[in-house]
Amino acid sequence: MPTTDARRVLPLIRSLARQAIGQAVDASPHRPRRGETRYSLTKLLPAAAALLGDGDPAGLEPPPTGDDARFVDGIGHERPVYRYLAAYIHRRATGALPPLNASPGGDVALRLWACWHRRALGDDPADDVEGLLGLGDGCLHPQSFDETPDHWTYRELAGLHALGALIESAGTDAPGRWRQRAEEIAVYHQHHTQPDYTTYQPWALAVFFSYAETRPFAEQQLHDTQTHLQIEGGPGALLPALLLADAAASLAASA
Repeated sequence: MPTTDARRVLPLIRSLARQAIGQAVDASPHRPRRGETRYSLTKLLPAAAALLGDGDPAGLEPPPTGDDARFVDGIGHERPVYRYLAAYIHRRATGALPPLNASPGGDVALRLWACWHRRALGDDPADDVEGLLGLGDGCLHPQSFDETPDHWTYRELAGLHALGALIESAGTDAPGRWRQRAEEIAVYHQHHTQPDYTTYQPWALAVFFSYAETRPFAEQQLHDTQTHLQIEGGPGALLPALLLADAAASLAASA
């Protein structure tokens, strides 16, 4: 990823990440049914702490691999992207890559995450990534008529996060087209996306901090996260904790 003045923002991001890790709890109102594999993302908090240098990642239990496992956040919400996020955070903290027994279907963001996983396995997903990056005009993918703006934006930012992960994993071998589209997508959201719950969950924070034109969006994400942690925290702190720790690791690597 392009470098930014990480020395300026890293202390704040790390501080917010530690605050969120300390606040995050699993307050799901539903317990697993008999025979059900339910994975709370709170189990990734030690991995997030390790990304900040606050713990030893050795011995961390990997996420489940069965396609029947349910991945939930601190509120009990289940999103398909959580399965990919769990594998990604675990890999980043421990170096071990959990298998993924899941189909991304037609979801652009999930397909980009699946490409990241393939690349981590040693495969070359470049052709598939290229095909996905040509779908949107500025943005990552078009918004369908039956998709709410919030849902579409969430998928956009989660997909941009996956693209950032792909670029970072490829390093100097990342195609220029990937970098070009990451900047275009980030700039699109700088000019079109308003602050709401999708920005207090700081998906793609490191990507937005990587370009001068989109740093205001990243700063808005940090402001929204700060406000959310002060007002609510608890189960709602879980996703910010994971995403902030990941952003800190990315920015530290580019500093």
